[in-house]
Amino acid sequence: MKKILWMSGLVLVLITAGYVALPFYSIEQLQRAAKMAKSNQPQVRAESIDTLERYVDFPVLRDNLKIRLQQQLRNSLSNSIPQEFDELLSAGANFFMDPLLQQFITPEGIADLLRGGEDLEAFQREIYRQGGETPDISENETSAAEENEDSWQRMGWHFTDLNHLSVEYGEHGRPELRMLMQRNGLRWQLVDIQLIGDRSGESQEWR
Repeated sequence: MKKILWMSGLVLVLITAGYVALPFYSIEQLQRAAKMAKSNQPQVRAESIDTLERYVDFPVLRDNLKIRLQQQLRNSLSNSIPQEFDELLSAGANFFMDPLLQQFITPEGIADLLRGGEDLEAFQREIYRQGGETPDISENETSAAEENEDSWQRMGWHFTDLNHLSVEYGEHGRPELRMLMQRNGLRWQLVDIQLIGDRSGESQEWR
């Protein structure tokens, strides 16, 4: 009986360790691919792009970002647009957002974003300005970002439930970016991105 209990406990520990190790491995693969995407060697860059395509669910990521941007746009115009024009507003917003997201939410774009610095500022200016809130970026901040483009560190990660986890990145002890990942079989994939301070997506349901 003791042997059965001991074996059951060991199996449980191994399953738990594996469940924790798989998302950690996925996070490490994303970080490594983002760094290798800047390599001067075409083969290394191609391998990094393949890795990013495996660990990022691009259709879901684009959809989640679009939903948040639509909500930001509605909030910013809620007092000036009649409710009967809401569908027309959404259609017009999608007309501009879809090609913008297609342009930025690519393996190369995600690699740039995960490296932080100048690329994060570009992402903020080009994507989140669609929500009516243009970030205040001084020249000094931009220059510092350019000098420390690859200085981001992973600040921590945690499970939000059994199938989702949150990963935060930043520098100088200040989180700047939150990646939201979802389990897909044995692989964990990036399905959403939030700039820290953006509250519009906190209540959004996982897709």
